[in-house]
Amino acid sequence: MINLLLMTVMTSAADSINPIAITQQFVLQGMVKKAKHIWYFIVAIGVTNFIGGLLAYYGLVSVISEFMKSLTSKFGTGIYIAEFIIGILFLISTIYLIFKSRIKKMEPQESENDEKNAIAKKIKSVSPLSLTVLGIIATISELTTALPYFAFLTILFNYSLSLGTLLIILVIYNIIYSMPLIIMYFIYVKAQDKFDKLYKFIKDKMNKWSKILAPAVTTIIGGFLVYHPLAALL
Repeated sequence: MINLLLMTVMTSAADSINPIAITQQFVLQGMVKKAKHIWYFIVAIGVTNFIGGLLAYYGLVSVISEFMKSLTSKFGTGIYIAEFIIGILFLISTIYLIFKSRIKKMEPQESENDEKNAIAKKIKSVSPLSLTVLGIIATISELTTALPYFAFLTILFNYSLSLGTLLIILVIYNIIYSMPLIIMYFIYVKAQDKFDKLYKFIKDKMNKWSKILAPAVTTIIGGFLVYHPLAALL
């Protein structure tokens, strides 16, 4: 059991060096209405990782995978149609974004101070629910590249653990895994003014680039979602 505990600490420490999650929190930290709201993001990451480990240990991941395959085989055509419709909606949103951008150019330009004030108001816009969803999505999307986590699960599978022991091990793993994010929160609280100035600068640049990037992204996603079902059905 001591060996398992040591391996848990080592693999979780390696897994905690996660530049994607750290970067995401760095950006989101300056966009929350209250600094403490970032805990929704941190806890969502830890809980999702915890549930993933629990499901993997009891073999429920393979059960869910088989269920999804059977669902696709039964309702394949319906899923492809839904995918096609969503793709069309993305392409329509591209037209909307371009049209909206052109209309905005025709409107009277705000003064520099008014623009800065608008940015300062908009920057505090990420809700707790959004932070929770982002944390869940971020964790799931990174599972395919989380080598330390898979190494930890491989080690875990070699032990026959009671539910209580398994829960304790997973809690220890995910506390250490989340530690850089927790430390970043406390650093932000201590130097919030400096960080907020940086966030406002980043937000200003993002607003300018979003006029180009947003239509490009919706076009790529929409094009793929339209092409994929057509290629599969035709």
